[in-house]
Amino acid sequence: MKLAEVSSVRSGLVLSRKLAREGTQKSYKLLTLRSINHDGHIDFNQIDVFDSKEELSNEYLTQTGDIVVRLSTPYTAVYIDETSEGIVVSSNFVIIRTDRKVLLPEYLYWLLNTAKLKHEMFESSSSNMLSAVKAVFFAEYDIDLIPISQQQKIAAVNSLAKKESKLLMDLAKEKESYYSLLLQKKFNEVRGENVNDNKK
Repeated sequence: MKLAEVSSVRSGLVLSRKLAREGTQKSYKLLTLRSINHDGHIDFNQIDVFDSKEELSNEYLTQTGDIVVRLSTPYTAVYIDETSEGIVVSSNFVIIRTDRKVLLPEYLYWLLNTAKLKHEMFESSSSNMLSAVKAVFFAEYDIDLIPISQQQKIAAVNSLAKKESKLLMDLAKEKESYYSLLLQKKFNEVRGENVNDNKK
């Protein structure tokens, strides 16, 4: 079954068409390539502002349950939840909205981030200089649907793995900071002892 048969698949907004040159109608948060972490999360510190000359259609704004996929390498897919709604999606991405009765977005999020599918995206894009995959790749992608109950299990394990990975990364950063401070303290103590010895 083609993904487009169970989902809405569309490219993001071509920003130049709606960019306000003067007299901004409305400002929006804007998703950019640097807004997406390699692990499939949005870095809200890297969100830009887009000044539009008119109010934008909801089809270009993130909604809970959307999957937004970067069209250039590394083709990272992001799951949109309630914390990341209402952000403008540019034409650097494709927006996928699934029919939840047959395809869970959380399951599709896992599937799109697998090495196998990313390799297929690369193969599809190898004919162009930028290695950019086209939105039609996703629309035409043959997806082998498994029962919703099985999709839920895979999505749950993937979510747990993501949370555990984040906790481990946070712990590693805390440890690195701790040892850095500890080593600096030891260095200062040794330097202080050397200074005192030289004064004797």
